[in-house]
Amino acid sequence: MASPQDFAALFARTLDLFRDPGAKEVQKAQFRMLAGLLKLQGVTLGVQDGRLMVNGTTLDGNTLAQRLEFHSVKEITIPADSPVAEVFELLRALAEQPGDEDIASRLKANGAKRIAVTMHTPVLEAEPPAIPVAPVRADTLLTLQGARPRAPVAPPAPPRGTAPKTPVTGEAEDVPDIVREANAAHAAFSPAAAATQTPAALIAQLGDRPDGPHVGDVLAILGRQLETAMKTNRVSQALAIVAGIARAEEQVSDATRRRQYSIALKRMYNKAFLESIAEVANHPSDRDDALLVLRRAGEDGVEVLLDLLVAAPTIEERRGIFMALTGMKEGTDQLVHMLGHHQWFVVRNVAELAGELGLEEAVPALAQQLAHEDERVRKAVALALAKIGSSGAAEPLRRALRDKSPEVRMQAALGVGRKSSALAMPLVAAMEEEEDEGVERELILALGRIGSASAVQALIKFAQPGGRLFGRRPAALRAMAVEALRLAATPAAIGTLEGLTDDGDKEVRAAAHSALADLKRK
Repeated sequence: MASPQDFAALFARTLDLFRDPGAKEVQKAQFRMLAGLLKLQGVTLGVQDGRLMVNGTTLDGNTLAQRLEFHSVKEITIPADSPVAEVFELLRALAEQPGDEDIASRLKANGAKRIAVTMHTPVLEAEPPAIPVAPVRADTLLTLQGARPRAPVAPPAPPRGTAPKTPVTGEAEDVPDIVREANAAHAAFSPAAAATQTPAALIAQLGDRPDGPHVGDVLAILGRQLETAMKTNRVSQALAIVAGIARAEEQVSDATRRRQYSIALKRMYNKAFLESIAEVANHPSDRDDALLVLRRAGEDGVEVLLDLLVAAPTIEERRGIFMALTGMKEGTDQLVHMLGHHQWFVVRNVAELAGELGLEEAVPALAQQLAHEDERVRKAVALALAKIGSSGAAEPLRRALRDKSPEVRMQAALGVGRKSSALAMPLVAAMEEEEDEGVERELILALGRIGSASAVQALIKFAQPGGRLFGRRPAALRAMAVEALRLAATPAAIGTLEGLTDDGDKEVRAAAHSALADLKRK
């Protein structure tokens, strides 16, 4: 059921569009939405001390209150399932300027029977008492005037060009298109019949027509079915309902219709529901729906997802949570704060996520964890800093490349990508100090992935044979530099590869020929 605030906003918006002659199409869509809501829910609007009252709730907004006061309307009662034509006539009357006939009289004259309007009673000055006059028969008066009695006179015809008033029955030939369309939509869709359908059938209807005229009815019914599912602990069914609504919402582009979905989902999301979804989020059959629903929940969903991340025992489960959190800006502050957690595996999981998201805001907090006593944490932090790859991450990464553990240094090299040009010089400096051959190879390949001018110049130097005796580089290391030049694929890199095709070392020559052949195929 719509809250008083939501109903007032919808009614006021519809009324504004009725006052805009150029907004016919938007007016139709808005009117159908209002009519759909009133099909299921009645409402009482009133004004008290200049403030709007909706179903007994006083609201702060006064635009609609001013309009009601402008027409001297004290209260309007619209029962549930009122005729669409009566709602249309009420809106049209409120949109126009006050005339000789007040709104209550106008609706009554046009045949409105369900909607009731109470007008403010004007306070008039007392008139002097009339002098009693004996009634005089018409034939007597005519006889006194010397004339014959006349035949009854017919009422005057309406002025030319003025159509007679048509009762608000919804059956007249001149019913406005907007009313005819709303009537047709509701005639084809019965809320009572829809309420007997299964959630799966209703979700299928939303999927087929996510912006259909009866969306409001379907969402209201699904909301009640969700409440029942939660009360009876049918979490999978509750999840399917909300996930189906969220997927239908993604297909809607109209702002007005999307607001209708947004309002419905806002009512459905609560802490108990989110906690229940968290319990099934790692079930293979429910995971996709659960992550979709939690992602749609915004900040509240982020909090639940972070709790799941803390408890996720495998990288596969963490990867699914990563996917859900990707692009969710609401959780940035919470995520950074969790890097200071007292449990090592929490810090590791969050560091991995920060790297996956490229979260530059997390660099200072990640840098603090480079001194963590657990090597598994430092490995995750080094990898995250390399993946972020910003200029701010360069200095912390230098420290990671000097870590006592080769595994930590290896992770720092493995995480470097094409967009990490700011990390080229720290990698070159680390190459001069690195003694582990495995780490050295990964540092060379990382320079190739960066592919910047400074990175390529360093690779060209590493690819050269070096001094005659003690300064000569191992052939395996030079061949690795050739592979890195292939990854860089810049003009300078390709020129160097061409020069190395007649190198004195057989392994280097073969690597250069293979690299050039591979580049030609691309």
